[in-house]
Amino acid sequence: MKTKYLLYALACTLSIGKIKAADLYVRDLGAGGAYATISAAITAANNGDRIIIKPKIGNVPYLENISINKSLTFVSETNFSKYYIQGTIVIVPAADRVVNIHNMYAFQSNVGITPTPFTGGRCTVNIANCTVDMNLNFADTKNVTTNVYGSSFNSLYFVHGKIIGNITNDIHLRSDAAPLALSDIYINANKSNWIDLITTNYPLNVLNNDVSNTGTSFGSLEIKDIKSGSTNTIQNNRFLTTALNASFAPIYINTGNTTGIVNISNNILNSGTANVSEIVASAAITVIANYNLSTSPFNTTGVDIQNNNIGSANYSLDLNNLTFSGAIINAGTPDEEYQDLDLTRNDIGPLGGSNSWINYWPSTAGNKPRVMFLNTPRRVYQGTTSIQAEATGISK
Repeated sequence: MKTKYLLYALACTLSIGKIKAADLYVRDLGAGGAYATISAAITAANNGDRIIIKPKIGNVPYLENISINKSLTFVSETNFSKYYIQGTIVIVPAADRVVNIHNMYAFQSNVGITPTPFTGGRCTVNIANCTVDMNLNFADTKNVTTNVYGSSFNSLYFVHGKIIGNITNDIHLRSDAAPLALSDIYINANKSNWIDLITTNYPLNVLNNDVSNTGTSFGSLEIKDIKSGSTNTIQNNRFLTTALNASFAPIYINTGNTTGIVNISNNILNSGTANVSEIVASAAITVIANYNLSTSPFNTTGVDIQNNNIGSANYSLDLNNLTFSGAIINAGTPDEEYQDLDLTRNDIGPLGGSNSWINYWPSTAGNKPRVMFLNTPRRVYQGTTSIQAEATGISK
């Protein structure tokens, strides 16, 4: 049965954005008949075109303010090298508009979306393998799906999408508006200091992240609202709150809704002081905590159901070299649905489960995967004739 899972996964179609219609080149001083500026290429482009940008020698940035008002894809002409841009970078949203940005370095710049109301459908922004010195702000306009893969930035604000394999200071989710997307929120395998979630629209999946808040009195994960009646999964993360003045639990939940479930399992949770609980829930929703681990006594406040949590445990975890030992090994949920990649019992923490850290942060950088998201059933039942699977791939 496990082999079938692999075969189904391999059968998925991997795609991002739309098939290109034409290629427009941007090079320094317009070399070889190319456009001299990115803005000029945008003006000349049609929806669906690809703009190929050659990095300048010495990483000198293109000095221009960029407004993207069409469905376009931006890539680097030089494989594995980023093109630098210094200036305002904004996307003008519109129904069914898709903007793909690959291998950009936004030098001392923000990237965001204009607060332009629109009707008729959703806008999608895909950002992959980019560096943004400042912030990504996609929460000023609703109906925008933001997918960010393998990038680094300071802060992110968004209303829907997949945030996977990034390095960031903080991640902020805000509520969306109709027409709503059909998929959940996924926040997977990010290195961050703080994740702050407020949504009344989508179920939450927070998987295999490493979140360490060392500088403020906030927790590492805060959930301030959820979709009414939804089931939300917080699984295989490491949440540390180690600031000297830390007064919040690693996971803090305080929602306005009265129905819904937050299921917290297979996480490493360490608070900054021994008298602070690992989980604090102040909400009418149902909060479940099973198979979590702490090096301090495992204390909770407001958790409704809890079993098999481990306190005062010892472990080591090196996510750079993908090595670990101690009490986290084979200590997570025993159900085969949650097995590790090696098909053994779930390990607690980011290296455990099918969304293991190793999928997104292999020890050899050249082995980073092109497939940034894969969601398939972990069980196939007798008599089933079809399954639903979703995959996202990135390719120039």
